[in-house]
Amino acid sequence: MITMDTHLHTDFSTDSDTPLNKQLKRALAIGLQGICITDHMDYEFPQEAYPHKTDTAPFLFCWEDYVKTIQSYQKTAPLWLGIGVECGLQKNEAVISKNQSLVADSNLDYVIGSLHLVDKQDPYYPAFWEEKEPASCVLYYFEQLYENIQAFHSFDAIGHLDYIVRYAPEDFFYQPRDYREILEAILSFLIQKDIALEINTSGFKSVRQSQNPHIDILQQYISLGGELITIGSDAHTPQYVGFHFDDISDILQKIGLPQYCVYKKRKPIFYDC
Repeated sequence: MITMDTHLHTDFSTDSDTPLNKQLKRALAIGLQGICITDHMDYEFPQEAYPHKTDTAPFLFCWEDYVKTIQSYQKTAPLWLGIGVECGLQKNEAVISKNQSLVADSNLDYVIGSLHLVDKQDPYYPAFWEEKEPASCVLYYFEQLYENIQAFHSFDAIGHLDYIVRYAPEDFFYQPRDYREILEAILSFLIQKDIALEINTSGFKSVRQSQNPHIDILQQYISLGGELITIGSDAHTPQYVGFHFDDISDILQKIGLPQYCVYKKRKPIFYDC
């Protein structure tokens, strides 16, 4: 059984309206033993890539208020509550510098590095896919991810590695073996740097009804010697906390890696599933 959800969002994230106490309440109700809050800090996310009205720049929040809020809940929380962050990756010297400063905070338990932008567009939105060939977009995303993690890798886990596939056109047939070479480069780099591979269950909400990354990528990671797996629901609302965790437990047993890790003070602690 997976008892820790280490990718959760609250109303500090631009795309969530959920107060922290509601995520805590839901985690307790479904029997989790711990959660880590990992709200979006995506420096210089272009306003045009987030086509919803915001009073401030999207995916930025007051770090000091965030830490103080989580720490206040830690005092009475009936389960482990970690301080985390999901850093948006961009090959931009200013963003890299800001991310480096952010992750140096000693209050942090866990840092996720995630690529949400491709040439300043988010694949989440249908407009990204207009007049594009999906297979080429996926390859380009992986190439961009590889370049980004080489430029900045001061994080603990790579988030939803094949994120782009969640939002690809429904008729696109996704086969990770078509990208095996670039995936091997990414996975080998993660292993070399002791960066974990996140299993993110938000993809079960998509038409493909699958975790990110695909099971073939998980198997490729293990075949290369990878051992660090983290698990997160990416829940922005309470009903998705711990989403499909039983399926992930079955998958890890199937691929021969019946353990996952939870980062506490930036160090991995292993749990059986």
